[in-house]
Amino acid sequence: MSGSQLNVEYEGMADRHELYAKYGIAAEAAQLFETELGTLLLCLRALDEGWHIMPEGEAAREVLDTIDRSTLGRALNDLKRHITIEGDLEEGFSSALKARNQLMHGFFERHNFKIQTEDGRKEMIADLDSLHGELFVAWRAADKLVTIISAVVRLRAENGA
Repeated sequence: MSGSQLNVEYEGMADRHELYAKYGIAAEAAQLFETELGTLLLCLRALDEGWHIMPEGEAAREVLDTIDRSTLGRALNDLKRHITIEGDLEEGFSSALKARNQLMHGFFERHNFKIQTEDGRKEMIADLDSLHGELFVAWRAADKLVTIISAVVRLRAENGA
């Protein structure tokens, strides 16, 4: 794309590339966290509905479609209807929700003109590192819950219970 902003050479381009890469990495962690929560909700619903004994593909698809349309906050609230989340896990998931919202809803606007200076970009990158850390920890915790619940579903399916 001749003449596009991407072709313009300017001082600090490497810093901007790092900034954009860090944003993408943090966004990936947010998406993985959200995906794990959706998987967890689907597994829990499968247990509630007995789909591990009598599969209901259409009903499961409807539930998955609802989960996919849900916000992260709604998914967390739905999860609390199925299992008790408290202590560090509750705090971590709430923190991840806040981090995800800060990342996806106005990160660049909130930092305003900081992207124009080296110190500003460094501050933005530090913020992204912090957001990523919170999201990564929550994603890994959700992943562990999915592993546990999936094992329960498999065991109940094998035992017909």
